[in-house]
Order: sequence, then C-alpha cells, then structure tokens
Amino acid sequence: MSVIPDLAAVEGRRDMNTRTLGFWLALALISVGAVASPSPVGKKEIEAIEKLQAEVIVLQRHIRDLQTSVDRSNGQLLALISQINDTVAVLNHTLGTVQQSLSDTQAKVTGNFNTVNSQFLALETNLRSATEKIAQVSDQIAGLRETIAEWQRQSPTRIDPTDPVQLFSAAYGDYLRGHYELAIAQFQQFIERFPSLETTDDAQYWIGECHYGQGRYDQAIIEFDRLIGSFPQSNKLAAARLKKALALLELKREAEAIAELRILAKGGTNQPETLAARQRLEQMGVPVEEPQARPRQTRPRRRP
Repeated sequence: MSVIPDLAAVEGRRDMNTRTLGFWLALALISVGAVASPSPVGKKEIEAIEKLQAEVIVLQRHIRDLQTSVDRSNGQLLALISQINDTVAVLNHTLGTVQQSLSDTQAKVTGNFNTVNSQFLALETNLRSATEKIAQVSDQIAGLRETIAEWQRQSPTRIDPTDPVQLFSAAYGDYLRGHYELAIAQFQQFIERFPSLETTDDAQYWIGECHYGQGRYDQAIIEFDRLIGSFPQSNKLAAARLKKALALLELKREAEAIAELRILAKGGTNQPETLAARQRLEQMGVPVEEPQARPRQTRPRRRP
C-alpha cells in the first residue's frame, strides 16, 4: 500500500498560503495607495508612507523567502515519501520471502515427521515380531529340556552306553537337573568311548561347566584349559575362555583373567562371548589393548 499523500492537496495548501500572503500584500499596497492619493500631506505623513513602503518591500522579501522555503520543504517531503514507499516495498518483499520460507520449512518438517513416524511403526512391528519369535524359541528349548529330563526319569535303565546320542543326552539331562557328579561321569565316559566325534569337545566343555556350577573353580579352569589345548577349532572355544576368565576372577587372579578376556575381546567378531569380554573389561576399567611399556631413557654419562 502506498503512503504518498494526495499531491493536489499539498499544492492546494501551498497555493492557499500564497494567496493569503498575496492578500496581505495587496492590502498593504492599497493602504500605500490610499495614503499617496492627492491630499495635503505633511512631513510626518511622508515619513509614514516611506516607512510603510519599506515594510512592504521587506514583506515582499519575506514572501519570496517563504515561497522558496515551501518549495524546498515540498521537495524534501516528496523525497521522504518516495523513500518510505521504497522501504515499504522492500519490507513487503522480505515478508513474502519469509512467509514462503516458513511454509517450505513447515512442509519439510511435516514430511520428516511422517517419515520418522512410519519408520518407528515399522521398527515397533519388527521388534514385536522378533520378541514373539524369541518367545517361541524359548518355549521350544524349554520343551526340549523337559522332554529330555522326562525321558531320563522314565527310562534311566534303557540308556545304551554304546549309543553316543543317548549317552550325551543322559549326561546333559543330569547337568540340567543339577546332578553334576553324575553328569561329569557320563561326559567322561562319552569322551573315552567317542574321542573323535563332533560333540566330544562339547562333552569336555560341559565337564568344566559342572565343576564351575559347584564352585570348584580350580578344577573348572583345568577342564577348560584341556578343551582349549585339545580342541583348538572347537565351537566352544570362546565360551571356554570366557568361563575360564570368570573362574579366575572368582579366585582373585585378575591378571590372568584380564589376559583371557583380552584374547576374546580382540577376536574381531560380534559373537556373544567377544561382546561379553569387552563389556567385562569396560566394567573393570581395563583397556582392551595392553598399554605399551615406555622405553627407559638413559642419562648421558658425565665426563670425569
């Protein structure tokens, strides 16, 4: 919206002021003429006329100065009004730009919020599905353990010691029920009868677990070391090192435990035992990498 006033009104006010001054000037001239009409005048009258004429001249000069000042003021006023209009135009353009930017930002925020909300819903769905699958697997494992235990309770005399599956299942069932001594005897029998099967290293591992479960940490370490030395490619190797480290911690042998945990932590894999080793070192405030020893600085010998 323009803020320039009606120029005709400004010119009209200027003409009105000019006419007013002209009126007073005309009145003064009439007065002079009236005084200057033929009549007998004296010295005082002549002086009054001359004084009035001088005042008329001064008044004319003032009128010209006033006219010049009015013209200058009008020019300045018009320039100021033009500047104000330019400023208003710039402000209107800036306001439009800000409003457009605000509208674009609001649209982007709304789009990002909808995207994040969709991702969150998808993640929640996946998490719920994973939780249900974990619960199903847990139920299956529990059912399998119960089946093995029930089978062991119902037919303990039907175990065929020459059958590796029956012998291993019987030993593992006793371990689950906390019959550690019986489980150790059966696992040892399994190792003696079947030293080269894929599950022989598992039997050795569970012997260590039986000793660990009874708090016999020294013997558990021996059994875990036997697995580490005899079955270097075993899938129970990482679990044996972790349980050995925990047994060492129970015996307050922290330096040896840290060495075992570092071996696991530097494995470079994301298997549970590696992650557990890193977490345990972090809890102990111990770095994964062993600090390098600083070389000793030898002082230069003093010359005699």
